[in-house]
Amino acid sequence: MKLRIPLVALLLILGSCTDESGSIETGATQSAPTSTATTSAVSTTIESGATTISEVPDTTTTSFAAPRILLDEIRLDVEIVADDLVQPIFATARPNNPRLFVADQPGVIYAIDLGSGDRTVVLDISDRVLFLGEQGLLGVAFDPDDPTRMIVHYSALDGSTTVVEYRLGNTGIADPGSRRVILTLRQPATNHNGGMIDFGPDGFLYVGLGDGGGSDDQFNNGQDSFTLLGAILRLDLDGGDPYGIPADNPFADGVGGAPEVWAWGMRNPWRFSFDGTDLWVGDVGQGEWEEIDTLDTTRPGSNAGWPLLEGNHCFRFDGCEPELFLAPVFEYFHDAGRCSVTGGVVYRGDSIPGLDGTYLFGDYCSGEVWGLRSGDQPEAVVFTDPDDVFLPRLQGLTSFGVGPDGEVFLLQAGLVWRLVSA
Repeated sequence: MKLRIPLVALLLILGSCTDESGSIETGATQSAPTSTATTSAVSTTIESGATTISEVPDTTTTSFAAPRILLDEIRLDVEIVADDLVQPIFATARPNNPRLFVADQPGVIYAIDLGSGDRTVVLDISDRVLFLGEQGLLGVAFDPDDPTRMIVHYSALDGSTTVVEYRLGNTGIADPGSRRVILTLRQPATNHNGGMIDFGPDGFLYVGLGDGGGSDDQFNNGQDSFTLLGAILRLDLDGGDPYGIPADNPFADGVGGAPEVWAWGMRNPWRFSFDGTDLWVGDVGQGEWEEIDTLDTTRPGSNAGWPLLEGNHCFRFDGCEPELFLAPVFEYFHDAGRCSVTGGVVYRGDSIPGLDGTYLFGDYCSGEVWGLRSGDQPEAVVFTDPDDVFLPRLQGLTSFGVGPDGEVFLLQAGLVWRLVSA
């Protein structure tokens, strides 16, 4: 590590909670032509829903083919960006701006100068935000076509999910008078709030919401396409007041489900991200399995299966037919101190070429950072080093983010890190 700072695991799980059964939950180079070379890889295969790691036979790369850099050959580290925030919950970039924008869960959004470390308060709505457990300021997104438009997702003082728009003036500070409410939704419990928001490649706003909380989908929202809970919504902010419905949303006409719903059957989609037309989702499991889903934004209407399925495994046996639902591209079991997936991002930066196209994600409790490559030769590795020689375990890992230069940032209790090559 470039700078050693004690890493303290929180007793109160942010974006996580202990459900009634006692389980803990949270709320993706080209070189010069080469001569023939031999490489090997580690592959993940999913058989009957169980992820296994197996050796892939040696393969031969021919002339004019760039050698594939294996994930287990990459060494990573982190550098400190900020170390005195309360609970940084998300980091993102604003178009045409060199600073990193960080949402702190109590209700403040900062713009951080990555050179000097100086920060500016862009928005302070702490007097409107309920900061408790999984509740608080949970997400922020900037319109890629209009950088003056900032969307914020937070828990109101009564616990309701609230999505609002603010306008940023010439100074880069949000104008309180520009506040426009996009969505409010009563929550039946305090956990599984989701909280992720982002603009997709189609220009629409995607909003992630959990199943309403508690355990065992006690409110029966996961398979109810008429509720906005347990779903990813897709809204056209320019198509109506407060929003319009994209014509190809699966229930745009209100028949068969709520018009806002784009995908459903989610338990608690804790962070999603776009890579081209792919939407990568980390959906939190309950007691045994965590999952990563990949959805095609050109094909609305995916059902991830919760609560009939946890990962690719039957959770409720009435109507449990895994082949009828979206299958995870990766899942992992609650062992080795793991408890709750933190969805991540596909690396497309320039400083670590070997990571290009790798989906980075983690686990809240173990603090592990994973790399996942799908395709003909899938790979899945844990980058974190138990001895902290390279990338340390980051207990309380709340989020990943992409900065203005395309590099990746990791967030945990009080801290913001930049991912670098070791």
